Parts: sequence; structure tokens; C-alpha cells
Amino acid sequence: MRVFIRYLLDQKIALLTYMGFILIFGVTFFLHDIPFEAYSDALLFSFFLLAVIAAVQFYRYYSKHQQLDGRKKAVKLHVLDRKRGSTLLEEDYEEMLHSLDKEYRQEIGESKRINHKLMDYYSMWSHQIKTPLAVLNLKMQENQLDHTVLKQELFKIDQYLDMMLQYLRLNHTETDFVFETIDIDRLIKETVKKYATFFIYQNLSFSFQETKQSVISDKKWLQFVVEQILINAIKYTKRGGIRIYANPENSKELIIADSGIGILPEDRQRIFEKGYTGYNGHNHQKASGLGLYMSDEVMRSLGHTIHITSEVGKGTKVWLDLSQHLYQIE
Repeated sequence: MRVFIRYLLDQKIALLTYMGFILIFGVTFFLHDIPFEAYSDALLFSFFLLAVIAAVQFYRYYSKHQQLDGRKKAVKLHVLDRKRGSTLLEEDYEEMLHSLDKEYRQEIGESKRINHKLMDYYSMWSHQIKTPLAVLNLKMQENQLDHTVLKQELFKIDQYLDMMLQYLRLNHTETDFVFETIDIDRLIKETVKKYATFFIYQNLSFSFQETKQSVISDKKWLQFVVEQILINAIKYTKRGGIRIYANPENSKELIIADSGIGILPEDRQRIFEKGYTGYNGHNHQKASGLGLYMSDEVMRSLGHTIHITSEVGKGTKVWLDLSQHLYQIE
């Protein structure tokens, strides 16, 4: 009964039109003094025809309602299994539904991809953050937890937490980038100052030749890249030190060089892959393969480039090409 009432409401324009025609014909018959029997016969025949048409339409209306009502709980299972609409408007609705279903499936696929990507990251990140925690636990058991070690390991934990936040933001950099004029020398000094304890503790030297350059970039993200390079340089350099200077042949290119253990030739081609640690990472059991991957992604997003040269036993050089946005300070 509810469906029938709803059908009548949906057909109210057609019913009002029919009643209007009845009224018009009634007035016309009356003005021309046509016998009422003729009018009643015409009314009876038209009503009978209308009843038949209405019954057929209501049957289709009810069948369509039952069909759609049964698919409400599993719309996505029935979108592709549909018949061509009987009217132009139905075809338009079906095309719109097909487009929405396609968009829905794409969003679900993208959501699954991002979720899988995050799960991979969390797995690697959880392994990485266990290292400073294990060091702290070991030093406590051996009663060797001095102030310097505590400060270093807590700093590492803080850096790993910051890396996690940066990784999450990396998927939304279109709203996170804030481009401004950055003094490269000041940025380098601020970054190196944060790692002064590590240089002193590991007895590493540090040399910095001022570049006198500025860059139009995002300070937070560019500093993140420099930090990741310094972390790797400190981690894999046991003696000697680290140098930061501009490329003599191209003043718009920044070089961060260390005298560390270097990178094997077979590893150099894959160092920017997510999760790839290579021989050094496996040997030291401290690498997650995320720092350089994220650095490469950030540099690409900023319009800069990064590449690495290295020689086993002699050290590694990281080249940051900022030429797209650099200009000389007056």
C-alpha cells in the first residue's frame, strides 16, 4: 500500500493533467449541448485505458523498486551487472552510477595502497627505534649510562619520532610546503649544531666552507634532507670527519662529504629505494632504508636533485643540486 501511495504521488502531474482534460472536455460538451451519455462513454473509455496503462506502469514501478531495494546493501556488487535503461534519464543515472562506482573503486584502491605503504613504514620504523632503546637498556644493565650516552640515545629517539611525522606529511606535501628565501649557510650551521654532541663523542672533525648562497625552498623539508645525510655520515664514519662545501665547478651545488666506510658499487644503484639498506645497513643493523628514500622524494618535490658518489674505504659524497632556485647573496 505504501508503494502504491508513493506511486500516485510520483504520478501526480500526470493525474492532474488527466483531470484537467476531463474538465476541459466536460465544459466543451456542455457548451455544445452534446448529450451527457456521449460524454460519459468517452469518460469511461478513457478511464479504462488510463487504468490499464497505470497498472502496467505500476507493475514496472513496483518491480524496479523491489530490485533496487534488494541491492541497497550491496550496491558495488550490482553496478556492473545492470541492464540498459529504458529511458534517456535512466541511462544518464546509470552512467552517473557507473562513474561513481569507478571513482569509489579507485579511492578504495588508493586507500589500500597508502595503508600498505604505511604498514611497511611502521614495520621498518619500529625496528629502527628499538636500537637506541636497546642501547639504553644495555647501558643501564652495565651501569654505564652516563649523561652523554643518555643524551645521544634520547636524541635519536626524538629524531625517529620526527621522521615518522615527516613521513606522514610526505604524502600530503601539496599543502605542507611553505616556500621562502633560505640562507643556506645559516641552515647548515643550525643543523650541524644539533649534532655537535655526536661529533665530539665520536671524535670526528667538521669543516664547513660558507657558500654565500640562498635558495627558494621549504626550510623544514630541506633541513630534514640535510639532517638525514648528516645522520648517515656520522653513523658510518669511524675516523676522520665530515666536510660541507660548494662544488668548485658549480657553486650552486652543495656537497656533504665524509671519510666513512663508503658504499659498495652494487648498492649505489638502489640506495634511494624504500627499505633498501644494502651491505652497510645489514652489517650495522641500524638502518631502516627510509632516510635516503625520503630525502630523494623530498628533493624531487622541492624541484631539487640529489645523487651520491662513493668509494669503499675512502668515504661518500652527497651532492645536493639546488641550482633551480639558487641566487648569489649581494
